[in-house]
Amino acid sequence: MIGARRMRHYQAILIGTDGSPAAESAVVVGGDIASRLNLPITVLTAYKEGTFLPGTDDQWALSVGDSAVAVLAERGVETPITRIAEAGNAATALLAAAEATPDTLLVVGGEGLASSKARLTASTANQISHHSLGDVVFTRKVPKRWTTIGLATDGSESSMIAVRHGYDLAVALGVKPFLVIAAKTVDDGANTLIDVEGHLNVTDPDLFGHDVITGVPAAEALCNAAWKYDLVVIGNRGMSGPARLLGSVANKVTHDIETNLLLVNTTHTADET
Repeated sequence: MIGARRMRHYQAILIGTDGSPAAESAVVVGGDIASRLNLPITVLTAYKEGTFLPGTDDQWALSVGDSAVAVLAERGVETPITRIAEAGNAATALLAAAEATPDTLLVVGGEGLASSKARLTASTANQISHHSLGDVVFTRKVPKRWTTIGLATDGSESSMIAVRHGYDLAVALGVKPFLVIAAKTVDDGANTLIDVEGHLNVTDPDLFGHDVITGVPAAEALCNAAWKYDLVVIGNRGMSGPARLLGSVANKVTHDIETNLLLVNTTHTADET
């Protein structure tokens, strides 16, 4: 793992899997991040205790974990890996496990976010997106090679916390970070990005690329531009409370984006910027 380094924001990777294709993308992406950052991995599979249906007992859960470990080994992941079989609701188990270990980055498949039916039935990804106290990666695809990360910002202090997390992750992964903004005009967007750079205390601001998008509502603009990036980073402001019901940008992006998404919990103090 040449060039592997630890990040100040994350000290461990927690991957949720149920053996589905969507969950396998979480295993692969989580493994890639863990390898690049030299972080230990926990693979967690939840099962429904007390039922007699096939595939819902602890042995099934452990076999799913074994399969995930095998996938990670095939991809050359060498960091320590722990597998856990947990009885109960998957979202509840994953949120509790993430909160039990400080600075854990949770990685889950994002398939359930796009489906209106899954939202109504409270899919695992949907529950996590609205209730996680830490940062979460929702996976949509497996990059052939990590090259770009889009850091969404509107110039607010909370968005700059997300940008800081995304910038540090980009540096650790060795990829190009782009500041991305949806604005009324190119000039408005460019000026805001200059202001954002001025407020961020980063090692090398010259690493930033700029992407100013105009002409459509912010959430739609960010989703339309997502194909350019292996991962888009956005703060979770508006993911709960009245703002969620009113259609916040973060909520719309989280549900509609078609690339990997890092949803950063921005309830941290503003001095992170």
